[in-house]
Amino acid sequence: MGYIKVAHREMLRQIDNYSSLPKGWDKFVDKQAEYHNLVIKSKKNQCYCTNCKNTFISKNKVNQEIKCPNCHNKYLIKRSNLRHYEFKDYLSILDKVNDTFIVRYFELKTTIDALHEHHSSVVEFAREIPNNNWHRDVFVNERVSKCQGCIHIYHGDSNYFYPVKWREYTRNYSLIDYSIVFPNNIKKLLKNTIYQYSCIWDIAKHCTYIDLPKFISNKHDIGKTELLAKMKLYNLALRADEFRNKGSFQEIFGVSKDYYPFMKKNNITYLQLKLLRLLKEKDIKKIKYLQHFVSYGDSISDLEEISNYISLSRFIKYAKMHHKKVKTYLYKDYLRFAKMLGLDLKNNRYAFPKNLREEHDKLEKQYEIQSKVLVQKAIKKRSKELSIYKYKNNKFIILPAPNLKALQDESKQQNNCVRTYAEKYADGTCDIYFMRDIQNPKKSLVTVEVKNNKVVQSRIKNNNDPNEKQLKFLDRWENTILKGAA
Repeated sequence: MGYIKVAHREMLRQIDNYSSLPKGWDKFVDKQAEYHNLVIKSKKNQCYCTNCKNTFISKNKVNQEIKCPNCHNKYLIKRSNLRHYEFKDYLSILDKVNDTFIVRYFELKTTIDALHEHHSSVVEFAREIPNNNWHRDVFVNERVSKCQGCIHIYHGDSNYFYPVKWREYTRNYSLIDYSIVFPNNIKKLLKNTIYQYSCIWDIAKHCTYIDLPKFISNKHDIGKTELLAKMKLYNLALRADEFRNKGSFQEIFGVSKDYYPFMKKNNITYLQLKLLRLLKEKDIKKIKYLQHFVSYGDSISDLEEISNYISLSRFIKYAKMHHKKVKTYLYKDYLRFAKMLGLDLKNNRYAFPKNLREEHDKLEKQYEIQSKVLVQKAIKKRSKELSIYKYKNNKFIILPAPNLKALQDESKQQNNCVRTYAEKYADGTCDIYFMRDIQNPKKSLVTVEVKNNKVVQSRIKNNNDPNEKQLKFLDRWENTILKGAA
């Protein structure tokens, strides 16, 4: 915890002394607290909703979600011998002092006691001044303490810490990244600023958790944020920095325009868009099912590799057979071995092994024995398939890597690791091309990696970047040949 600058201290003081909670705040808090409830199940399948106090009969099991037939909210089912259950959510309000925005953070805490009564309280514990620096200007009050390595926020008497004392939060880990944003006052506060058409207020209404300071500090992408919000793609507006400013719908989103009504109807997230690109089906249930197999953040590399061998719809069928217990990292390797060994993956007998670990290990041993011959054969086949993308002008020529020996020679001449891409090139995970001077086609010039008809890497000797002429040639090749075939 650190010292607060004089200017920041004055802003915090003005909020304490002159600012009030915006109109509609209490109703907003009550609405969020409504989600902090349970369905209590007792004998004979009798269920009790802690929100509306309604009782009903249901055969759903404990720890499943169920919709209350009276208040129509979905709640988690817990046993009737429950002693204590706690919910926590971070809420936030946008405020303004002079011309500076400040985000105020509140913790909403709800407990369900042994009598199954619902008790909620909300307290302000932190404030943040959005900036463009890596260091976030966050300030906390005396409600924040560290207890057994965790941050604890005190919910006692609201006057206990009056007058409020603020201190800078200087820990090297974040206090809060996302919050449920109060939307009602945002439009008024953003009037006559660069954000006045941003539709951040609409995004707050349609998205559960938002990093509000990021929106306020990210001035460069505000135009893209506005466009996505006006398209009613609110969750994608949260990741506006991931999208291009110009281009066709296909170029911006990676799917054709006929997917737009589906994307809008389901307010899809950025992760769901990435899965939609792989699935190529307008089926939100399948997309949500696939999310269970995304291990961290937005990383879907395992599913991307699996989709190179079988459709993700078939993967879902296989995963359901095994009750979601399929390890994707193991399955993608199994499919790679199966393809390299020439097994017909259109046949469920080979695509859907009953014992994945056992079959994986069996194919791995076979592959290790035959790998060099198999890779060599597959690369030659791949090179023949990609020969349609061969391209040249009066200065350069680009062509697919023809064989394993050529990859090894390229790696030696360029002092790079392209030889280690042999298996990925062989199984179609990526495409490797050699760009050469047309007057000296045997000498390595630029090594190029392509995925989904797009150049993802281009390197000259010692992994340096190509020069301007070389890049212009690659750009023209990508736009006229690769994308023309997509």
